[in-house]
Amino acid sequence: MRIKKLLLTAFAGSFLLTTTHAQWSHREGDPEPHPPGKLVEPFTQAEWDASNFAPPEALEWFRDAKYGMFIHFGLSTHDNANLSWGTCRTRKAPDRGAGPVPDEVWQAYPKDFKIEKFNAKEWVEIAKAGGFKYIVVIAKHHDGFHLWDTAQSNFKVTNTPFGRDYLKELSDACKEAGMPFGIYYSQRDWYHPDYMPTDPTGERHKKYIDYQFKAVRELLTKYGKVDILWWDAVWWGGMFTADMWDGEKLTRMARELQPDILLNNRASVPGDFDTPEQRLGFFQDWRPWESCICLTSSWSYGGGEPKSSDQLIQMLVANACCDGNLLLSWGPQWNGEFAPKEKARLLEIGEWLKENGRAIYGTRGGPWKWSSWGGSTRRDRTAWLHVVKAGKIELPALPGRTVLSAQLLNGEKLDFQQDGKTLTVTVPQASPVSIVELTFDQSVDDIPAISDGAAHSIFNDASTYGKIVSRSANVTTSSTSPHFEIDLGRELSVTGVRVLNGAKDDQLAMDRTATLRLSISSDGKTWTEVWKSEKILPQWEIPVNDFVAGAEVPGRKARHLRLETKSEKPGPFHLKEVEVYGFQDQKTAH
Repeated sequence: MRIKKLLLTAFAGSFLLTTTHAQWSHREGDPEPHPPGKLVEPFTQAEWDASNFAPPEALEWFRDAKYGMFIHFGLSTHDNANLSWGTCRTRKAPDRGAGPVPDEVWQAYPKDFKIEKFNAKEWVEIAKAGGFKYIVVIAKHHDGFHLWDTAQSNFKVTNTPFGRDYLKELSDACKEAGMPFGIYYSQRDWYHPDYMPTDPTGERHKKYIDYQFKAVRELLTKYGKVDILWWDAVWWGGMFTADMWDGEKLTRMARELQPDILLNNRASVPGDFDTPEQRLGFFQDWRPWESCICLTSSWSYGGGEPKSSDQLIQMLVANACCDGNLLLSWGPQWNGEFAPKEKARLLEIGEWLKENGRAIYGTRGGPWKWSSWGGSTRRDRTAWLHVVKAGKIELPALPGRTVLSAQLLNGEKLDFQQDGKTLTVTVPQASPVSIVELTFDQSVDDIPAISDGAAHSIFNDASTYGKIVSRSANVTTSSTSPHFEIDLGRELSVTGVRVLNGAKDDQLAMDRTATLRLSISSDGKTWTEVWKSEKILPQWEIPVNDFVAGAEVPGRKARHLRLETKSEKPGPFHLKEVEVYGFQDQKTAH
């Protein structure tokens, strides 16, 4: 059964929690990211004005592009591990934990670095055929291994059997093909002896900052035009701060060397665009943004299965409708060749884009915001409805605009009705998405995006949170120790729980829901608390996150869930409705 409108004499509760697995820079006065969290770095207006940004016209190509390729490759691929997190035993503070491979072992991997099947031109050809409009390449990850011929370290690609400048060959291939080229550079470095960001003013870390300025200067002077520099030291509620890198000075140097370069927001200064990670973004058309998401369950090659074509297309569509980009990550095998099944999947997306790309590329999100039925993109006198739940779609009419025609992208005409308040279109079902092209009597570009009135839910993002997985769950309750347990019948990746509070008029019951908490378990015996309420709400939406590869990511393996109260006065409380969301397979983070 679906746990729906479950009125229990023993229980009731609901939640809303902030998610913390994405990254936004927020200027005071701008709309708040939904939901906010510790990875939303706040800036005052004065701080924002004192920082540095790309010229507005330099951002237009990026906003038009919509779809970028993120190539993760390095020493960790020796073991098909998930980046430095899946390899390096030593993680220097403030990063936590330890990796599985002793330092003396992984630091010897360069002797096996041959990548004999690497072909930069072929990689760029795959990107073009896959519909990608720009490429971002790892130059250095947290392991400190340099994938270019740097003068700042001997721990580099040219001191391997491969012996060539990997980054230069990719840069040259991109320029030859007219493909915008971006460089990922991590400020974190678990190999460098002077890296000590927890003592940013210490003499040793000052040496590291001097090294870093020289390394970044190399990247921005040796490889021609660089379109994007992708930092990676997420603010994370103050874990990484600008003084650790002299971030304002560092980013200003980058712009002096490359005046039109775009910088992301992971140097603890605002940057030019936000970077949600392993999830889609919310509607945001006042500042550019880009979701970085894995093709498989790993940033670099790990041998896992790629996401389905339908899922990838729906991700791309959802981001475009919310006015953002999708940066899709994959990586080659240790021999330098991409796995055939991964390459094939990307080419499938490329074929879909050949037929449907006009509703994606060069568009802006809106004029209707993303909702349960889907979302919209627009350009001049045309708006496209990207419908994931087909049927009768009713939308608020656009002020001062008249629809002249409605059709599918194959030219099939559709019936529609409009009056001064409502536009209604009946949309046939198509997989993975039905796209309806609406032609108006005049441009719709300048109309502020509007909502269709549906309640916002984080669980509308099916690409991140999956679907309801509790329809056939078994429920057990206890009135002596107020809790109830949900048995999903099998272990899967639980991404979130939605709870509707039934405690309205009973003050004692409402007081108890204020102590509501959620725990999960794989065996029903050992429990891990993952959330507790901070206040009484009519509804809570609870993301269930895990800490993977340095970030919080939706999804933790569990079969059993328990909702309980810790009130000083035990007694019944009332849950009106509970839904558990998830996937069959666990997802991965950066």
